[in-house]
Amino acid sequence: MIDPGQQDTAAFLMRLATALHAYGTPSHRLEEALELMSADLEIEAQYLVAPTSIIGSIGPERRQETYLVRVEPGETNLDKLTSLNEVMRRVEGGELDVRRGVKEVDRVVSGASRYRPEVTALAYAVTSGSAAILFGGGWREAVLSLGLGGLLGLLAIFAIERPRLAALYPALASLLAASIASGVASLASPVSSFIATLAGIIVLIPGLSLTIAMNELAHRHLVSGTARLTGALITFLQIGLGGATGWAITEALFGKQAPSEPLALPAEAFLLAAPLAAASFTVLFRARPVDYGWILLGCSVAFLTARFGGDAFGPEIGAALGAWVLGCLSNLLARWRGKPSSITLVPGLLILVPGSFGFRSLQALVQDNVLAGVETGFSMALIAMSLVTGLFLSNLTVAPRRLL
Repeated sequence: MIDPGQQDTAAFLMRLATALHAYGTPSHRLEEALELMSADLEIEAQYLVAPTSIIGSIGPERRQETYLVRVEPGETNLDKLTSLNEVMRRVEGGELDVRRGVKEVDRVVSGASRYRPEVTALAYAVTSGSAAILFGGGWREAVLSLGLGGLLGLLAIFAIERPRLAALYPALASLLAASIASGVASLASPVSSFIATLAGIIVLIPGLSLTIAMNELAHRHLVSGTARLTGALITFLQIGLGGATGWAITEALFGKQAPSEPLALPAEAFLLAAPLAAASFTVLFRARPVDYGWILLGCSVAFLTARFGGDAFGPEIGAALGAWVLGCLSNLLARWRGKPSSITLVPGLLILVPGSFGFRSLQALVQDNVLAGVETGFSMALIAMSLVTGLFLSNLTVAPRRLL
């Protein structure tokens, strides 16, 4: 006969696992947190986390029960991850029993999103405009990217409740961005249509998913890492198809245009782009406004370290240094503040991820420049692995928190 106390504990652990998975916790980190939580509750348990399922075997060997939960990959929500971290801490410290813990997890999950849809659309626009500056574009590219990002943000909100449209969203969004940017560049030169397109769809490019997939593979979570990697590659292909179609439409309407070099803004423009990018990341990752300063710190440190390290030692070493410094900073802040390290780690990684290399690779392949496409794609994989190496080194330098 199964102990009712064991069933209550199992219900809490599986409900917690489902919520953490839905809000963007990587598989290896989720398994570690669940095993530590089980040890604190003095119950034997083993977990297997995959992108679409969670299996938990909970209880002593002769009274063990196995639970299977069907889940869907979710988007990072730093606000709710922080709330779940607080629930875990209170259960661990004995302030809450597991039955009340289940109710607290349900309360967090059922809570409304922190930011309204129009604020999210604005964050898309600001992210794209800031990215254009960080990519070396001028004010023309920044303004064009700002408009493209806002348009794609509105389209993303419209697609949320429409599954069929959501499945086509990466291809449709890149088609719109590429055709509009190329059309504007044809009529209002000099404008770099490539920078405007890349910045406009920067939120769509799955560079962060690629890096997390490489991290899971490096932690020997082969099923989860392979599935996430495949999903990222499919999204890259959708974006490439949409972009190629958009360029073809513009070329048919306006003729083939020679590439234009942007009139880059001075280096001081970073002082404007960084705070704006951090503010938009705060909204896109659903972080609490009080965490904005820490997100700005993480993004700035990661970007500057990678930029100066890349100038001195090459992009791969620069990416590893940026990830190492960011990881150390995130672990230190997490231990000091008692908050999840992902509050600064995830937005900072978005600054470092090699998503632009993937888009450049697809563009080269579409233009029949196979050698350049393969070379750029290989560079993308190297930089992603450099980021993972930097994160590994940061965890050796500064041990992460026990839970999240």
